[in-house]
Amino acid sequence: MKAIELYFFRHGIAVDRDDPSVASDQDRPLTEEGMRKTRAAAAGLKRMQISFDNILTSPWLRASETADILAEVLGIAAQELPELAGDCSVDALLKALGHKPAQHMLLVGHEPLLGNTVGRLLWGSADFRIDLKKSGVCAVQVDALPPRAPAALLWLLTSKQLRMIGK
Repeated sequence: MKAIELYFFRHGIAVDRDDPSVASDQDRPLTEEGMRKTRAAAAGLKRMQISFDNILTSPWLRASETADILAEVLGIAAQELPELAGDCSVDALLKALGHKPAQHMLLVGHEPLLGNTVGRLLWGSADFRIDLKKSGVCAVQVDALPPRAPAALLWLLTSKQLRMIGK
């Protein structure tokens, strides 16, 4: 069986938690700057010419808006995966991913879940984590889902680096 590549993309800049126009953390939308930077980061990802099989996203608004931008730029439909929500566990996410038969998955979600999942895949523990910046992406390769061996870190890019690639 071929290795699986997972691309962990953190949502873009969202309105503050204490913004009175937002009822809950799950309902925080992207800001104009967040949309602009995410679109530019997505252009960088497109320029890298990765053939994603799918885009899976958290149902929380800022992540689903980020996924919609990625879907538009990359020409791939986004699909909701409840286990990518900011209040889910690494175990629940890895179990859900095991039911997705794809080789190149772009996952859109939140910190610390994404960073903790990468830590679990690389080092076997969520105590070690990658700190993903907003509209940043981390690529790892696993042998299977659930993995039987530690993952390999392929690369880690910030939003600024993706935007530079996209120019």
